[in-house]
Amino acid sequence: MKPSQSLFMVFLLPILMVILPVALLLGLATYMIKEQSLQNYRLQSNDLETLVQMATFDRQLGDLHQRMSEVFSRAEATDLGTMQRYAEYGRINQELSRIGESVDRLSSSPLILDLSQESAATLQRAFYEYRRFVNMANEAATLNQGDPVFYLQEAQRHFTTFNLFSQQIFEALTHRASDRHRESYADLNQSRNSTLWLGLGLFALLISAAFLAAWRINQRLVTVGDAILALSDNRRALPDLQAIERLSQQHSGPLKRIALSLLSFRDTEQQRREAERQVHQLAYYDTLTDLPNWRLMKEHLQHSLETNSQTNTYGALVYLDVDEFKRINDVIGHRAGDDLLIQMATRLKTLEQQGCKMGRLSGDEFVLIVDGLDADKLKAAEKAEFLAQQIQHALTQPYCLDGHHQYLNVSQGLVLFKGVDDSVDQLFQYANSAVHLAKRDDQNTIRFYDPAVQAQLETRTELERDLRLAIEREEFVLVYQMQVDSQGRAIGAEALIRWQHPIQGFVSPGTFIPLAEETGLIIPMGTWVLHAACEQLALWEAAAHTKDLVLAVNVSAKQFQQPHFVEEVAKALELSGASPHKLKLELTESTVIGQVEDTIARMHRLKALGISFAMDDFGTGYSSLQYLKRLPLDQIKIDQSFVRDLHQDADDMAIVETIIAMGRSLGLNVIAEGVETMEHWRYLNEHQCHAYQGYYFCRPVTPEEMAKQCLAPPPVLT
Repeated sequence: MKPSQSLFMVFLLPILMVILPVALLLGLATYMIKEQSLQNYRLQSNDLETLVQMATFDRQLGDLHQRMSEVFSRAEATDLGTMQRYAEYGRINQELSRIGESVDRLSSSPLILDLSQESAATLQRAFYEYRRFVNMANEAATLNQGDPVFYLQEAQRHFTTFNLFSQQIFEALTHRASDRHRESYADLNQSRNSTLWLGLGLFALLISAAFLAAWRINQRLVTVGDAILALSDNRRALPDLQAIERLSQQHSGPLKRIALSLLSFRDTEQQRREAERQVHQLAYYDTLTDLPNWRLMKEHLQHSLETNSQTNTYGALVYLDVDEFKRINDVIGHRAGDDLLIQMATRLKTLEQQGCKMGRLSGDEFVLIVDGLDADKLKAAEKAEFLAQQIQHALTQPYCLDGHHQYLNVSQGLVLFKGVDDSVDQLFQYANSAVHLAKRDDQNTIRFYDPAVQAQLETRTELERDLRLAIEREEFVLVYQMQVDSQGRAIGAEALIRWQHPIQGFVSPGTFIPLAEETGLIIPMGTWVLHAACEQLALWEAAAHTKDLVLAVNVSAKQFQQPHFVEEVAKALELSGASPHKLKLELTESTVIGQVEDTIARMHRLKALGISFAMDDFGTGYSSLQYLKRLPLDQIKIDQSFVRDLHQDADDMAIVETIIAMGRSLGLNVIAEGVETMEHWRYLNEHQCHAYQGYYFCRPVTPEEMAKQCLAPPPVLT
């Protein structure tokens, strides 16, 4: 049977449960009532026949008795002959026999037996006594063996008795027949009523059973329907379908197949939703902290813009950046760094309030969006700053990592927004700009977005783009500033990079060098400088008047800390053919801070190649004599900030004298940069400074100009 036919039978079952039993019940009740009515009819017919027989019997017996009396009277009057008397007596005897049979049948009738068996027996005795005396009277009259009159009198007496008793019995039978008729009618009505009530009871029972079956079927169908609706609604959680599981266990046929199909669909839907949830989680949430990611936070910010526009209130975007997270990550390890980010996310969640959304953008950068601060911009800014202070307090508390406490600082950039006219991307850009300003000012700082500063940052962004293109297009050139000894003779030069912008012309190194340091572009830029300087050094070595020049090349801290920096220097020397003894690398104090041992090891490897070292901008950082004496330096360079006012500032004089004395005690050569006047040169020379560099001797020039300067006579100290 097909499933559809099976289901049709399931729906038809409640109807069949009522119709078929009701039809059978009606047929049975009709048959019983018909049989009972027929039996009642038979009873009434028998009773009526009995009464008719009794009435007929009395009449026939009375007529016979009268005819018999006439026969006897005619016989006594000799009106009848012998043969006639025999014939008459024979007919009377036959009639009596026939009447006797009627009496016997009457005595055995149900009506008279129901009245009284004794009455039937008495009636028979009275008739047979009457018949006996009639026969005796016939024999006496026929055979002349007695007095027939005596027998006739006795017969008359018994006839009178029989007649009286017969009338009594007939009257009693009439009453009894009437009673039997009423009783039968009452029984028939009672039977009909009983059948009716029984039928109604069974009908009610069947209706109840049908309703129960329909209710159970409906419950199953409702259960199936609810399960289908629940499974089809993607916004609701998947139901447990326990009722469907019971259906699959307790039933067979189409319901079992439907239940199993729903359970299978539930499992498939659960797998689909889980896959969809995972895809959504990966698309909109950070895998490490479970916070919303960049994409979802952009959607939250767009919604916040619409909400604040409707409520006419200000919201705030808070951009968080951990200060020096890379150093922390390098020191404690990446796994502990991830644990630190998870703890930060947990602390941020404790600050979450109504109308506040938070997420992780990337690395150590988090963002918070808060709605409905205030309609007044100043009050909104105060509330946003208070929230930033709470964040700062929460995130700067010590973290426990591998049993050790770790501290960190966070910089925060804030920007207020109000209407849908604000752009989501611009707001993120403004907040990011503000956090960069905060990091530039100091650690653990909170800064609001400033449009004027933003303009500078946009210019900086444009400059960064051009700087990347400049590296690709090789728009940089090297110029050289001469370094001289105490006699003013050229002993070397410092290679200085210049950027020849195709539109803006020459860009100051003070503009693009810090940007290159911050963006990491200083590494490819430094590599180019190293190779270009080595090539120039090789050219100078080929000329007699420049072959003794030592070329100083500045190396940034990021470039020097590259794992393959030593190999890169060796490669530049090998490709150019320059002598490593004529190459001097100038390092700043920031190069060795935090990684002294690695720096010393790398410097020794370079020293093994024949390269010399100079400490650039000495005195401006936080040099420690403890590690300074361990560095394989050849020269220290007095920063020009101490030389500029040397002839009129007592503090600068003291610092310069101290540096020269310290260099002498450590066996280091000392060179002063920023020498711009005769007074600078004279003072430094009097205090036994070894070498000099500055505008007084030579400005940064091209390599050709540098060669000409070497041919010119040196200046004279007066």
